[in-house]
Order: sequence, then C-alpha cells, then structure tokens
Amino acid sequence: MPNNDKSKTDRADKIRKIQAGLQKYFGNVNLTLLGTSYTPAALQAFLQADVASNDASTLGHAAWLKTVKDARDTDAKTNPVLRAIRAQVLAVYGEDQNVANILAEFGFAPRKKVVLTADQQAAKAAKLRATRQARGTKGSRQKAKIHGTVPAGDASSQQPAPTAAPAPSATSSSTSNSGSSSASPTGVTNTSHS
Repeated sequence: MPNNDKSKTDRADKIRKIQAGLQKYFGNVNLTLLGTSYTPAALQAFLQADVASNDASTLGHAAWLKTVKDARDTDAKTNPVLRAIRAQVLAVYGEDQNVANILAEFGFAPRKKVVLTADQQAAKAAKLRATRQARGTKGSRQKAKIHGTVPAGDASSQQPAPTAAPAPSATSSSTSNSGSSSASPTGVTNTSHS
C-alpha cells in the first residue's frame, strides 16, 4: 500500500477493508508476500497490529494536545500571579541593598542596568536634540522666554480708531449693577466683581 494516505483514519479504514477482502477471498490460503509466508490468521494479526498502533498514536496525540492546552490554560492563569509576586517582592525589598540576593531566592533575576558608553550617550543626546528641534518642542523654561511682540511700524494699524461713545440713556444708568463698572472708549461696559 503506498504511503500517501491522507490521515491515519483513512489508513485504518483501508486496512480494515483489506482485512475483510482477505477474509472473504483468501480466508483459507497461505500467502507469500515479499518473501514471507503468512497464514490467514498471521496476516490478519499483522495488519491489525498496524491499525492498533495507529489508533494508539492518534489517541496519544489527542491526549498530548489536551495536555498542552491544559498547560497553556494554567500558565495563562498563573503568569499574572507570578508577576504580582515579583512586584510585591520589589515593593517590599526594592530599596534593600541585598535586593539581588532576595530576588535570586525567589528565582527572579534583578533588572539589568543598561550602561551606555560615552559615544552612545553622546549619540543619544544628539538624537534627542535633533528630535526636539524637528518637532519644535520646547521645555517650560524655553516657553517662558517666548513673548509675542508687535512690530514698531504696525503699532498704529493694530489699534482701532477711537469712536465717539454713545450717550448713556437714562434707563441704563438707573438699572446698573451694584458692582463697579466703567465705560470704555468703544462704549462697552466692563463690569468687575471683587
């Protein structure tokens, strides 16, 4: 039988059909196959051993898949607890001088400190400055130094021309608020509450 079977189930089904055909057509005949002589019972047992082996393999594979799934499920539940334990140990003993040994007793590795060479630090600083310049970002001190200015030639064109204030009506003065109010040259009343 060629070894191009699609699955173990297909192979087992084929062998069972072959067994049935042998039983029906060669039930009482000894067969010599590939230089080996088989009695009908011995040939049936030989083929049945292949089916049983493949069935056991399929069951073993299914059990292995279930075991792997169970292990992954328990890992998914356990990993957050392990991270919480590590965080608790660091919270309690993180400032201790002996924190590396304490973490080692729990089986945790201490955080690795990245030590940059002078060239790496210079490259990092240059990249930081270039990024800030490209983005136009500034610190709070740099922002405090920035103030808007009006060009000297444009000062007269920026301010509106004074207009005549409308005469206050008698009703508006009698209904004014108790807060202090002052009239601006544009006629808008500014009320300040103190």
